[in-house]
Amino acid sequence: MGFVTWHLGEGVKYYLAQYTVALKWIAHYFSLSLLLPTLFSPWKRQIVHEQSAGFNLGEQFQVISFNFISRFLGAFVRLLLLVAGLVVLGVAGLSGLIGLLFWVFVPLFSYEIYKRFRANPGQVTADAMKTGDYFKNPAGKFVLMHIGLDDGEAKKILTDKKIGLPETIASYADLMRALAEENAFDEDYLRSRSVVVEDIVNAALWWDEYMTERTDISPKVNFGNPGIGLEILFGYTPLLNKHSTDLAVRQDFSHHLVGRQGTVSRIERSLETGSGIVLTGEPGVGKHTVILEFARRASHGELGLKMAYRRVLEFDYNFVFSESVDLSRKKVKLVNILEEAAGAGNIVLVVRDLHRLINQSIEGMDFTDVFEQLLSKRKLKIIAISTSSDYEKYIVPNSKIRKYFETIEVKEVSQEEAMHITVDAAREWENLKNLVITTPALRKLVESSERYITDTPFPEKALELLDAVIAYHEKLGNDRVVDEKDVSAVLSEKTGVSFSKMTENDKSKLINLEEIIHERLVNQEVAVTSISRTLRAKSVGVVNTKRPIGSFLFLGPTGVGKTETAKVLSRVYFGSEERILRFDMAEYSSSEGVERLLGSVTNKIAGELVGAIRNNPASLLLLDEIEKAPPKVLNLLLALLEEGSITDVYGKKVVASSLFIIATSNAGDEYLRQELKKGKEHVDVQKSVIDYVLKKGMFSPELINRFDAVVVYEPLSQENLVKIARIMLEAVAVNLKKQSVEVSFEDSVVTKVATDGYDPAFGARPMRRLIENDIADTISTGILKSSIKPGDKIIVYTDPDGSFAIRKV
Repeated sequence: MGFVTWHLGEGVKYYLAQYTVALKWIAHYFSLSLLLPTLFSPWKRQIVHEQSAGFNLGEQFQVISFNFISRFLGAFVRLLLLVAGLVVLGVAGLSGLIGLLFWVFVPLFSYEIYKRFRANPGQVTADAMKTGDYFKNPAGKFVLMHIGLDDGEAKKILTDKKIGLPETIASYADLMRALAEENAFDEDYLRSRSVVVEDIVNAALWWDEYMTERTDISPKVNFGNPGIGLEILFGYTPLLNKHSTDLAVRQDFSHHLVGRQGTVSRIERSLETGSGIVLTGEPGVGKHTVILEFARRASHGELGLKMAYRRVLEFDYNFVFSESVDLSRKKVKLVNILEEAAGAGNIVLVVRDLHRLINQSIEGMDFTDVFEQLLSKRKLKIIAISTSSDYEKYIVPNSKIRKYFETIEVKEVSQEEAMHITVDAAREWENLKNLVITTPALRKLVESSERYITDTPFPEKALELLDAVIAYHEKLGNDRVVDEKDVSAVLSEKTGVSFSKMTENDKSKLINLEEIIHERLVNQEVAVTSISRTLRAKSVGVVNTKRPIGSFLFLGPTGVGKTETAKVLSRVYFGSEERILRFDMAEYSSSEGVERLLGSVTNKIAGELVGAIRNNPASLLLLDEIEKAPPKVLNLLLALLEEGSITDVYGKKVVASSLFIIATSNAGDEYLRQELKKGKEHVDVQKSVIDYVLKKGMFSPELINRFDAVVVYEPLSQENLVKIARIMLEAVAVNLKKQSVEVSFEDSVVTKVATDGYDPAFGARPMRRLIENDIADTISTGILKSSIKPGDKIIVYTDPDGSFAIRKV
């Protein structure tokens, strides 16, 4: 649409709309519609009542005269306002008609408005559809920049496929959705750049909202104040003003309300018909944001007649009470403030942690009678904020207070709503820090916070993570763009989970996992192959990633390498054996042990197992002697293996999708030995042992089937024992080399360690004890006596009597 055409059509409509709004604003400012109906209302509610019980002529005269003066003053001021308002309205009306002539015949006045009109999302979208260059415009440049691509990639993200779009599309986000529905995006190329179509749509929505705010030329009907005539209907609140905060004043980084409009409307309805509400919900779900939105709507007159232009004030009772230690003085001051709020007629009082004021056991104060007296008159409006647990514990039992409050629960927002809120926060950060925050980064941030941060709800956990990402990026000081790499780095710091893309070294480890495990583990070919195959499938995303990284049940005799396998896997996956969370189920078989492991609300025990997983989400969980675990623990393990998450005794979700779970047991070990003596093949033995433990009821089929694999470890042969002895002795040599002492071991030493250090009941474990008590002790004694010095080369051999001895080379 050309400028002249717009000016004579839409431009004139724009002027008339603004002219009408201006006249309405004047009428609202002077409250012209209220002045006559309230002409004889008291000035600022200044009215007194008789205090004495009997008839007192002097007091009656004072009451009548004061109230007469108050009403006379009110009437006088209202008449002045009425005259002034009508005069201003008449002058404005005439001036506006004259201004219309200038507007029509001097187009220069409307050109800036026309430029805003041309820049609005609807016009930009229409122009893009005409040209077919969907990204060669301000919106397209914004979207490309916010998905981490440059202008030259605009054509690469679209296919050559012919598409049929609707004739009219209202916004740029709708255009992107329409292109997606027509499969116009080259998803293979997008995937190669770690972008999905959702990122493009989110960036387009971001631009639409941003530009709508800047270019919207529709008249704004919100007046932002109650008008003079309405203000003088409400009372003075000097004491309350000193001890409260006006929540209608824009807060730093206050986020727009998303997905809670119904909650705000319910608050309004409840306060219209009752005295108060208790807003409950877990910390971080957005209770304060809901109240801020209610306060904003009230101050702008966007609520119904009963709640419009109410002042929503947060009461700071801590400051009030800190001024005095005397309980009676505190009570008097509280009464004065609450009566002032009730008498003003336009106050909604927000009280955090109301239970602290009505429960003697918390802070030694119980002002239930004060609140009950004022709430019963239905003039004091209160919004109390409480967590769900505090509400149930302290407010519900107090029937005197509870009957005046309706409970409204603020629930956690959905992931989609959290994304919208996070984009809103990202806009604030971009303006504040001159950054560009990509939507793939925000998507990763929201999805990852949902998966890995379980002790904080949406939207707080996403917003806190965004704050941390911005701080991290600023510290690096690289460039303006905040992308997925920044999010991955911060998430890794917070959770211990690696979010980086798989490197060539990582791929090599997975390909050669069998060889890596066998560097420390001898024999157990079937077990190692089964573990390696499962982990390769999990690591590249071939199978469900919501479940733990890997879950295995290791069956077999003591000392055959089950725990050693866990240590190797911890080093391969997490870089250290210190990432093992080890629990011996034999220690938790009693009822007290179950409480220690899982937690107890009654005894206020958090739970060692749940706490360990929550604090170390990227770890290897080793459950030794799982056959001794009580039923409650096994039920928890079932959920952990199937869902990749558990819920603690306090109802908090704990995610375990980055956990490696290994349970060990020597159940069926004697049966295993008997089967091997019969000369059965290893694969057949694996199956028969599993069938045996199921048949004997040692484990339930449900538990067995939840593991990625059940691995049977076989007893060690003499050849295996020699290899294990050599590995252990090599570890001693490595430690001595750090002290500049070079040691080697004769074959006779290796054979003796393998023979003397083996016990059928404990497997190869006694070997380590033998090496530490005999060989390591002999070498240590030599170092202490200075017979072995740095730079020496020594050989450990066996004497004719079979004892270990040392000689220098």
